[in-house]
Amino acid sequence: MKKSIFFCVSLIFLFSCKSKGENKENGASVSPVKLRVIKGKVVDDKRKEIAFAAVKLYLDDNDCMNAYTDNDGAFEFEVDELRIKDQTHFEVVYKGYAINMLSLRNFEEKKPIALSKKGNVVTTADYHVFYESIKSCSR
Repeated sequence: MKKSIFFCVSLIFLFSCKSKGENKENGASVSPVKLRVIKGKVVDDKRKEIAFAAVKLYLDDNDCMNAYTDNDGAFEFEVDELRIKDQTHFEVVYKGYAINMLSLRNFEEKKPIALSKKGNVVTTADYHVFYESIKSCSR
C-alpha cells in the first residue's frame, strides 16, 4: 500500500514539474511574451516637466498604445517586442504646444521629448479630443 501511494505521489510530482517548464496552447509549444519597457519624459523648451501630456505610441497602422504623463512628465509603456515595427513612433500632444512626432528608433530614454510652442500649436479643444480619442488604444 505504501509503495503504491509513494509511486502515485512521485508520478504526480514528476508530471507537475514537467508541465511547469512548458507553455502550451492548443497542443503547440508557445514561447513566453517578451515585454520591452519604454520609459520617457515630456518637457517644454525650458526643460520643465509637462504633466498630463497625451502620448500615443503607433506600433503600426492598425495598432497603438496610450499613456499620459504624470506630474513629473514621465510616461511608460510595456510592449510585446513582436508588436514593434520599423514604423513605430510616438505622437505627443499637449495644449499650447506643437505636436511632436518621434520615431522609436530615434528615441533615447535618457533624453526627454521636448515640446515647442513654435509651429502649429494645439488648441485646448483639439488637445481634449486627442486625449479622449487615444483611450481606444490598448494600454
